[in-house]
Amino acid sequence: MELLNINEVKKVYKLKSKEKLYAVDGVSLNIKKGKCVGLVGESGCGKSTLGKMILGIEDITDGSIVFKGKEVRDIKRRDLLRKELQMVFQDSLAAVNRRSTVLEIIGEPLSNFYKLSKEDTIKRVEELLEKVGMNRSDKNKFPHQFSGGQLQRICIARALASSPSLLVLDEPLSSLDISIQAQILNLLSDLKKDLDLTYILISHDLEAVYYLSDSIVVMYKGKIMEHIEDIKDFYEMKHPYTRRLLASSYQYRSKVDDVMEEVNNCETIDGCPYFSRCIDARDICKENSPKLVEVSEGHKIACHCKLVETVST
Repeated sequence: MELLNINEVKKVYKLKSKEKLYAVDGVSLNIKKGKCVGLVGESGCGKSTLGKMILGIEDITDGSIVFKGKEVRDIKRRDLLRKELQMVFQDSLAAVNRRSTVLEIIGEPLSNFYKLSKEDTIKRVEELLEKVGMNRSDKNKFPHQFSGGQLQRICIARALASSPSLLVLDEPLSSLDISIQAQILNLLSDLKKDLDLTYILISHDLEAVYYLSDSIVVMYKGKIMEHIEDIKDFYEMKHPYTRRLLASSYQYRSKVDDVMEEVNNCETIDGCPYFSRCIDARDICKENSPKLVEVSEGHKIACHCKLVETVST
């Protein structure tokens, strides 16, 4: 069952210089209930903007996003959208009110969406804390009393408070130590199974996405460069940009230069958006933008060079 349908979605910002910034440029994607889709790419590639459009935080310039059969921008009751769709942010400390107790932080969505008594609210907050591996007594503490990993657990508990159908996880690991990242990944994996949750995991780290996701979408300059529908095809990913991202993951970081850099989406060319950085680029890449083509079952790629290789083998 498909929970979310993204159809040719675009997000264009008009800049003071009269240039147009194509943050998201014609993205189409279907997400099934109970699955995790990993959105991968460098800073500025459009993955976070896409996540915000799904949540209704950013308006859609063109195209449509359909959630449970209804277009997101046509859902008049934003409260209904907020209840069903929740986000876990990268900076957990910035995402909470530092003057509020954990009880108030997690209790806020409960009071927004459910008419619970004070006693029932406390009980539910305690249950959510235990669900994410925290103690019931933590409800009386303040954000500054927790480590980064503990605070991220609290933010996850808050996101779960409204019993959402879909969680958008926007770089939930990047501000944490590697050892803590593994713990949060395990927690998210367990919650997905226990609560039958659907995830969109936004990250630049292919290794982390590989662990949690059922499928992977690689974005660059607002476009999809590669898409595998089954994680078993992870090591069959071929796009030069995908391979570059893989080389920059933690496993290889000590062996290669740091290749991550922010993407400039204001640059407009007729050809492949990755042309200027691609070591495999050919003349056709400069002239024509490649379409996202299925090269094998459940595996799509937008690359002239790799399509030629596929045809010739």
